[in-house]
Amino acid sequence: MTRALRPSWRRTSALLAMAAMLVASPLADAPAEAAVSRSRLLRCPGGGDCWPAAFDFNPSGRTVFYVERFTGRIRTFNRDTGRTRTFHRIKNIVSDGERGALGLALDPRWPNPKWVYVFVSRTASSNRIYRYRKRGDGSVTRQLIFSYGSNGNHNGGVIGFDPDGRLYAVTGDLGDPANSQRKRSPAGKVLRMTKRGHRPNSNPFSGSLAWSYGHRNSFGFAFDPQTGRLWQTENGPTCEDELNRIIGGRNYGWGGSSTCPGISTAGTDPVQPRWSFTPVPALTGAAFCQECGLGAATEGALVFGAWNDGRLRRAELNGDRTGISDVDVLFDHPRGVLAVEAAPGGGVYFSDRRAIHRLVQT
Repeated sequence: MTRALRPSWRRTSALLAMAAMLVASPLADAPAEAAVSRSRLLRCPGGGDCWPAAFDFNPSGRTVFYVERFTGRIRTFNRDTGRTRTFHRIKNIVSDGERGALGLALDPRWPNPKWVYVFVSRTASSNRIYRYRKRGDGSVTRQLIFSYGSNGNHNGGVIGFDPDGRLYAVTGDLGDPANSQRKRSPAGKVLRMTKRGHRPNSNPFSGSLAWSYGHRNSFGFAFDPQTGRLWQTENGPTCEDELNRIIGGRNYGWGGSSTCPGISTAGTDPVQPRWSFTPVPALTGAAFCQECGLGAATEGALVFGAWNDGRLRRAELNGDRTGISDVDVLFDHPRGVLAVEAAPGGGVYFSDRRAIHRLVQT
């Protein structure tokens, strides 16, 4: 198989303009299996573009919550009735460049309590994480749990919970690479916090929400259900994109001195990517296949999307699941991929600007 992917010590990048201004960068990958296709779960109301930038499932998997990047609407889709409803609309968001409503996660103890967490660009200078709860009378309670700066690009925005119920968020460097090496700056980090936005005592850096640092920009992460380890997709400048295994307290090498090809060299003892990609596909969401119905070759693999070429790839982990032994193309989608999530009970789903789909074996 001819591939333009390889393990490397270097980092990669792509400026992911989710507003659809990037040009596809076709790779030389040959599709891994012709037996995987897609089945549409839901389409945007009215059949146009609604940009479901992030989505999550309730514990039964029967209800999908998703947020529209440009409108700030949080919607629910009932898989049994096929009905879409508006849960809440976040008004007056900023959605130019790479900003907007970018992340969504349900409280892992749903429905007790019924909190919906959303990462949103609230002003031109502020990205925020709110949590929302709808009362019996239809009113919505909102609580602000986190805020940091905002920029036209490199905001990150993906959020999700670990198996112990702590909230993680990936943040970009806000266009200033030096932010990534400043441990007390929230920018350019994988952040770890409580459900109320507080710092857990077990975080590695005093007075900081940072779990890891030295990141440029990211649009996806997932916890391995077999080990609990955290994996992340990262966009670099123009030379490479990367897959990282995130270890608490470690530096991933992006900083003020970073330039191609030395983009994983800033700071102390930088961790190198587990896999890198050239040309850059602009990696996006990620999820693990755990009894997802895509065949033995995909079972246990990390499935992740890309914006530039629309491909969903799978990364096969090595025997102790600390590294990657191979990466290949699982499905070639005709549009750029936004979020990728695993549903309760199995199934890997992904969104593009028009719909949410499930990967299926044909």
